[in-house]
Amino acid sequence: METLQTYLPDFFFLILGLVLFLYMATDGYNLGVGIFSLAARREEERGVMIHSIASTWHASQTWLVILGGVLFGSFPVVYGVAMSALYVPVMLMLAGLAFRGVAIEFYDESPNRARWGLAFGLGSLVATIAQGFTLGGLLSGMPVANGQFAGGFGDWLNPFAALIAVGGTAGFVLLGTTWLAMKTDGALRERSIRAAVIAAWAVLAGLSVILLWMSLQYYEGRYSLLSLRQGRYIYFTLPIFLFEFAMLLRSLKKAEQDKPFQWSVLLFLTLVVGLAAALYPTAVPPSLTIFDAAAPARSLWFLFFVSAVLLPVMLAYNAWQYLVFRGKAGEGPQEGKAEN
Repeated sequence: METLQTYLPDFFFLILGLVLFLYMATDGYNLGVGIFSLAARREEERGVMIHSIASTWHASQTWLVILGGVLFGSFPVVYGVAMSALYVPVMLMLAGLAFRGVAIEFYDESPNRARWGLAFGLGSLVATIAQGFTLGGLLSGMPVANGQFAGGFGDWLNPFAALIAVGGTAGFVLLGTTWLAMKTDGALRERSIRAAVIAAWAVLAGLSVILLWMSLQYYEGRYSLLSLRQGRYIYFTLPIFLFEFAMLLRSLKKAEQDKPFQWSVLLFLTLVVGLAAALYPTAVPPSLTIFDAAAPARSLWFLFFVSAVLLPVMLAYNAWQYLVFRGKAGEGPQEGKAEN
């Protein structure tokens, strides 16, 4: 039992990576659809976009709640440091998500749909940018003293975090447009495919700039993800990423039905795996490790058994939901208006 106990921080590090990926892959396309809806040509077109995610966006946000709960339970020091350092972008993210949720619920009930359609798009954009600054602020490195954040109020607002925010926005737009290419037909599907190609190249360009920035910081002797113990593992996932990127472009060129979205999700999985491999065993860069930040053993065991029950149920529910609401947007229950 004591041997297993030593691996509990590693287990929860993996669980956090898995939940982060599930959130990015599921709510990412919802936010991407919202951002793309700002370019809708007609209100009816925006309505189709909203209906395409109406049956899934509630469950997708649950992964964000699970992420926060697991982080608080397994690595409370990380939770305290991150919330202190990233209070502003986290509050902006929550405000954007709330704004988006209210807009989706009110959209069909309001006589002025255009107003709520705009709120849906702007809320999605604010939430996405805030998430990018949250992740970028964390990866930028945080000074920690005696288990507490020792930096400044605006440390999260830096060029590297801005690069992450821009690249993340392009990535979510890619997920959203490939989702619409799978869920819609006609002119909207054609526009979504064209936008997905642009978003894909923007993701590749953003990743290239981010890697260049990290390399320059590293060779100048400054903190960079590459300066971590396993930082260079980021490069190990690049061949896989480039292969998936080529297959994504190929599927978009052929205007295939499901594969563009599937390849987009795999791109995000590769990025999360590369990031996790580079960070391990760091919890808060550059120096706080998961072993230093882990909760007491009893707390970790309790959370382990709760996770062993909760996560399979969550995964099964999400899989069943996507199975029930598969098909094109507007085909009966797929609008999110399933009959009881």
